[in-house]
Amino acid sequence: MEFPVSKKKAEESYRVRAEDSLMTFLSGLTIDGADGPVEFRKVIAEFQEEVFDSIAEDVQAVAKGSRPERRRFWIERTKKAGKDSDLAIVLLWLLAFAKKPLYLQVGAADRDQANIVKKRMEALLYYNPWLQEKVEITRYKARGTSGLAELDIMAADIAGAHGGTPDVLVVNELSHVTKWEFVQNLLDNADGVPNGIVLIATNAGFIGTKAYALKEVVEKSKNWYRFYWTEPAPWIRKEDVEEAKAREIGSRFQRLWKGRWVSGKGDALSEEAIARMFCLPGPLNGPEPGWQYIGGLDLGVSHDHAGFLVLGVHSEQQQLKVAWFRDWAPGVQTGEVDLPDVQETIQKAHGLFRMQWIGCDPNQAVLMIQQLRRRGLPMQKVVFSGKTLPEMADGLKQVVDQGVLKAYDDMNGTLRRDLGKLTIEEKPYGYRLTAVSDETGHADVGTALMITIPRAVKMMSMGGSLMPDEDVYTGEGATKEDIEEMPQELREIYEYGMEAGDDWDDDDERSARRAARERRKRRRKLPRTSGEGIDDAWWEMDL
Repeated sequence: MEFPVSKKKAEESYRVRAEDSLMTFLSGLTIDGADGPVEFRKVIAEFQEEVFDSIAEDVQAVAKGSRPERRRFWIERTKKAGKDSDLAIVLLWLLAFAKKPLYLQVGAADRDQANIVKKRMEALLYYNPWLQEKVEITRYKARGTSGLAELDIMAADIAGAHGGTPDVLVVNELSHVTKWEFVQNLLDNADGVPNGIVLIATNAGFIGTKAYALKEVVEKSKNWYRFYWTEPAPWIRKEDVEEAKAREIGSRFQRLWKGRWVSGKGDALSEEAIARMFCLPGPLNGPEPGWQYIGGLDLGVSHDHAGFLVLGVHSEQQQLKVAWFRDWAPGVQTGEVDLPDVQETIQKAHGLFRMQWIGCDPNQAVLMIQQLRRRGLPMQKVVFSGKTLPEMADGLKQVVDQGVLKAYDDMNGTLRRDLGKLTIEEKPYGYRLTAVSDETGHADVGTALMITIPRAVKMMSMGGSLMPDEDVYTGEGATKEDIEEMPQELREIYEYGMEAGDDWDDDDERSARRAARERRKRRRKLPRTSGEGIDDAWWEMDL
């Protein structure tokens, strides 16, 4: 006669067997499920079980101090697909049942991201009280009560968060990390432990980022074992997914709920159209027969980026081609873009491609426009107005969607990333493109391309025979209207430069600024009067 095993004895048996088996451990855990506490083995999804089955023996080898057969794992899932909870289970098992001293690390983009795994671990301790006797969790640390294993939880936004050499390294939410040196240091440290393992877990992110570059390395490597889940998790309600699809822009929904890496946070251009566009092997070394060239400049100065792009136009073939581009980041020490380098680069590009037209937003480039005009470059002010913005939006979308525009990209994925940042907004005057600003700038090279599009479309429609714009001067100074539009300080600098002639250089500009300040000092000494012609706003300027 067989007697039923008591619940207490069953639990004791489970805990003994769990000490040597990760799979046994997780099968008996209670988790906080979608409908309340539930045994993990009853709700575990196939894609989760696949990962645990694949890593279990290697995790157990680390716990015993032996060499794991497989040491590098990449886990990529959609939003709310259990990534953080699964990592928490692995870490808790190592902390509770290590057979040798172990040092574990979890690295994440910031403190909030770093806290996610910690909160999942705390929830598991709550629903499985017997584990509280084996693991203690403090603010950014955890330790096994046996004294053998300890865990550091680190964030990229905490100064000096590099840690030591870990037996187990978890890099969580990789696609959110912007301080890439943090990830490099963690991986470098892990490379120093031949018997250790690395688990990288992430949602899909953005093409052209450091995270995407690492993903490409991983996919080509034989050392990494990769696991992907690219659909909403089975416990996510269908109506919630549909609501997210209606609420969020297309690229965000595809990234979070379909596991697709996208070009940026905008939705102006589809990923398919952008992918088709990038079919050229690289920049041109010079002009090609039958092509005409124009340029676009988006100039940022303080704490912003700048971008310049040369676009080829072939009116007979009705094709556009990105011939060359460059972007500038602010200097580390100055926080400003190197404007002399921008100006010199544009001059060299003009010498190579003999551009017929170079458009530029005059917002921060009035002086550079005048200086380049005096050197013979066909600079054209392009004001971002209610007329030009719809032309840019409609034109760019058409030439990309219809396959008219071909492009290359640099090693950093700059142009593709910029185009992915663009989103369409509807305004009273029509549609306009706006760009999301991030640590890589405000889509500056993409904006430079946008500036060229209306001109390029007109050139194709008229066989490339457009006359120069009325306010484009090659070899002459600014128009009277240009000078009147300048701020007082720039106007005086410009007039000083006209007197200096063609030998104007950086020293001349500094001299001009000093002379302008001296003239203002003398003016301030004059008694203030009132009446017609006095500009009170100018008088009160604090320069």
